[in-house]
Amino acid sequence: MRYSAVSIAQRLVGVWRLVSFEVHVPGQPVRHPFGPEAVGILMYAANGTMAGQLMRPGRASFSSATITRGSDAELVEAATGYVAYAGTYTLNDAGDTVTHHVTMSLFPNLVGTDQHRGVVFDGELLELRTPPDSGRVMILRWQRAPDLVNG
Repeated sequence: MRYSAVSIAQRLVGVWRLVSFEVHVPGQPVRHPFGPEAVGILMYAANGTMAGQLMRPGRASFSSATITRGSDAELVEAATGYVAYAGTYTLNDAGDTVTHHVTMSLFPNLVGTDQHRGVVFDGELLELRTPPDSGRVMILRWQRAPDLVNG
């Protein structure tokens, strides 16, 4: 069944829980950058705002009670095991690509960029794919998570 960009936008709206985060490179085994049990949340609001976060589970706790007193090693480990950004989003006319217009990010280089993701729905799963970069494609699969909306 073919959906219009409007119906794709309606299907995107909501809260999604990460199912898998994979990196595919031709001729190499599939990698899971945050491990096979990576966790994440992705939110699309009807007003065009979005936010996404991914985390490697099992990151070590800091020895201090606040992030501002974390050691360099603790800060590096925390930051390299976490991805987060937010902003607005638009769909292309065909509804097969969503563009995240990044206004804030843990990684400062993403602020002000447009992050394009191919969109595929497979039943109740949402799959987002990065454009190929030297053959490398990141594939993130998400499942609708209404239980995350109200606790």
